[in-house]
Amino acid sequence: MVSVEKLISDFEDCLGWPYASPGSNDERGIDCSGMFVRAFRLQGESIYHGSNTIWRKHLADKGRISSISDLQPGMAVFKWKEETPAKFDDGEGDFCHIGLVTSVTPLRIVHASTQGMQVRSDSKLGKWQFWGVLAAASMPEAAPETKQPQCVIRRGDRGSDVKALQKALRSVGYDLEIDGIFGRITEFCVKSYQGTRGLERDGIVGPLTWAMLGGEEHE
Repeated sequence: MVSVEKLISDFEDCLGWPYASPGSNDERGIDCSGMFVRAFRLQGESIYHGSNTIWRKHLADKGRISSISDLQPGMAVFKWKEETPAKFDDGEGDFCHIGLVTSVTPLRIVHASTQGMQVRSDSKLGKWQFWGVLAAASMPEAAPETKQPQCVIRRGDRGSDVKALQKALRSVGYDLEIDGIFGRITEFCVKSYQGTRGLERDGIVGPLTWAMLGGEEHE
């Protein structure tokens, strides 16, 4: 199975890479489905290089996007054209472009784009029309609520306090792995949360951030 947190981290690491199709699936050049091929390969898994085939053969669930609330981190999203490519002949249409949702609050969709010819992130749905749950991705389960400690933690820290933070973030809508490691994704979620609550977006979890999270824990 593919870890969603690592999948997201690997996509974020590609930001700014040049777009190329077909590319070498590394910093020299990569295309939209090539990003999935690369990220899966880094976890010892494989997926077909082509957004249409990913839509048809590599999803556990899928549907049309009606609002951002349909999405969660780790989902694939697709742009679509009505005319079906001849090689498929199933009338489903052309799922011509694919990206990965790396965050919902705020929205971030990372993809290799011909706009600017590089890997970029979108903060609006725009022309993204369909969502898909990758069959090989392990979506984390919800964690039980917990009381918040009062220590100061930041990126690079590990242990039970980091797990408590990750559980608290999960309870207010952030989808991240509860592994006790304060890594890039945890820091991104902390900064996002701080920004939405009027706190300094420094990624450091001190008394103010703990107090705000504790007050929302049971909402």
